[in-house]
Amino acid sequence: MTVEALDRTSVDPLPTSVRVDVIVCAYTLDRRAELVQCLDGLHEQQRMPDDVVCVVDHNPDLLAELGSMAATGRWPGVRIIASDQTQGLSGARNTGVDRTAGDIVVFVDDDAVPEPDWLGELIAPFESPAVLAAGGHIEPEWPEARPWWFPPHLDWTVGCSIPTLPTEVAPIRNMYGASAAFRRDVLDAVGGFPTELGRVGANGAGCEETEVCIRIGQRFPGGAIVHVPRSRVRHHVSADRTRVRYVLRRCLAEGRSKALLSRRVGGTDATGDERRYAVTIASAVARDLAGSVRRPARLGCAAVLVAGLAAAALGFVIGSVART
Repeated sequence: MTVEALDRTSVDPLPTSVRVDVIVCAYTLDRRAELVQCLDGLHEQQRMPDDVVCVVDHNPDLLAELGSMAATGRWPGVRIIASDQTQGLSGARNTGVDRTAGDIVVFVDDDAVPEPDWLGELIAPFESPAVLAAGGHIEPEWPEARPWWFPPHLDWTVGCSIPTLPTEVAPIRNMYGASAAFRRDVLDAVGGFPTELGRVGANGAGCEETEVCIRIGQRFPGGAIVHVPRSRVRHHVSADRTRVRYVLRRCLAEGRSKALLSRRVGGTDATGDERRYAVTIASAVARDLAGSVRRPARLGCAAVLVAGLAAAALGFVIGSVART
C-alpha cells in the first residue's frame, strides 16, 4: 500500500513480526548523565526495540563523546548519528525517521528514563488498526522535592503529564514528545515534523508534536491518537526549570508557538484543548484560593497559574501580531 492510498479506514493492522525502532534526540553535553540513563533504560526493556538511534543535533563534541562511549560496547546495537537536517528538535527527529525502518517509530527524550515495561505498554494499543499514534505517562523527577509553588497543572512546561490526562487508554488530541509512538506510514503521510515549529536548543518553543498530531487527525479522521498511562518514563527536571521565571518564559513561548500553529492548521484545532484547559485552570485557581486558608502555600500555586495563563495569552497575541 502506498502512502497516497492511506485513508481513515485503510491503515493496516500490525503484523505479528512488527518492527519497533526507538529514536533519542540529543543536543547538549549538559545532559550526558541523563542520556546515559536513558540509553541504559532502553537496554532493560521487557520488549526490546529492534533498533535504537541516537541523533545528535549539530553538536560535534557530543557526537564524538557518544561515539566513543558506544565503541566500548556499553549499548550493543545503538547507532549514534548526526542530524543532517535543519538544526532543532524537529530536524533531528526527521533524521531519525529517515535512518530507521520500523513499522512503528518511537521517541523518548534524552533526559527521560523509561520504566522496563515502557515500550511494551506504549505499542500495545497499536494492535487496533484505528490507533495511529500513542503517548505515555511522563512523571517529573525533581532535583529535590516539587517546588511548593509549582502546580501540577503546569507540569507541561517541564515536558510532563498534566492531571487531566486519561487514567485509562483513551483518545487525546496530541501526546508529549518525551514519550511518543507513531505508525511510520501515517507519520510519512503527514510529512514528518515541521522544522518551522519546535525547539532549537533551549529556546522554549514547542508545538511540533501538536501539529503532527493535528495533521494526523485531519488526514485520518477515523483514526485515534491515544494516551497510555501504564507506559511510563521518569523525566529529569533540571534545577533551572524549577524557577518561576522559567515557567513563565515557557508559557510565553508556548503562546507564540500556538499562534504560529493556528496559522498552519486552523485556530479551532490549534487551540480548542487550550481553551478548555483555561477553564480547568480557573477551577484550580479557585480551589487553591479556597484551600489557602489552611495551606497558605496554595496561594503561590494560584498566583503562578494565573501568571502562566496570562503569559501564554500574551505570547499568543505577540505571535499573532508578528504575522503581519
